[in-house]
Amino acid sequence: MAKFITLIFSLLIISLGLSAQPPRTTVSVAVKKVSSNTDTVGKKEPVSAAKQTQPDVKHVRKDTRPLKDRIDFDIKTGFWVNTRQVFGEITLLVTYRFPKILSIGAGPTYIYNYQRGDKQNLNGWGGKIVSRAQLLKFFYLWTEYQGISNQYISGYNADNAPIRSHTYVGSWCVGAGLNIRIGRKSGINMSVMYDLLQPKHSPYYNNTIFCLGFSI
Repeated sequence: MAKFITLIFSLLIISLGLSAQPPRTTVSVAVKKVSSNTDTVGKKEPVSAAKQTQPDVKHVRKDTRPLKDRIDFDIKTGFWVNTRQVFGEITLLVTYRFPKILSIGAGPTYIYNYQRGDKQNLNGWGGKIVSRAQLLKFFYLWTEYQGISNQYISGYNADNAPIRSHTYVGSWCVGAGLNIRIGRKSGINMSVMYDLLQPKHSPYYNNTIFCLGFSI
């Protein structure tokens, strides 16, 4: 009996010693695969072409027409006869034609005015600036500003002879016209205009003016 108690006591001591030892711990190490794009610290990822900001480039269309197709030479004339006067006008214009419908020009002008009642020849010299919009192949709108030093009869002396004077006369006319093409650039222009300013000493016979022109 004493041996059995001694065996039980011995087994109890051994079991207590085994339970006092710390258990074994298994540590697993996870290895993270690093992408080849981040092997180098601080290396920037390349930017795709779609993300790159392209500068705004404004394309200016260059007029490739030769100079002879841009410049026109126009001769504008007017003539009128009534019971009071004989009127004549001639203007030489150099006109630049833009690629579409607009053209602008300028040139000197001369106006002749014969007063039948006083038997006086009156003259006017100056120039004008014009602009034309060719809306159709045969129809256009027209506007012009004209400034001339105009000669007019300002009164009569003691012998009842007319006194001629000069004054600056400005006219702003708007109107429309028809053109009849003779060649690729030449043609005949017929227009009617109205003077918006209606100056006091205008050399024209009326505020409505009819003109005939030639383009070369």
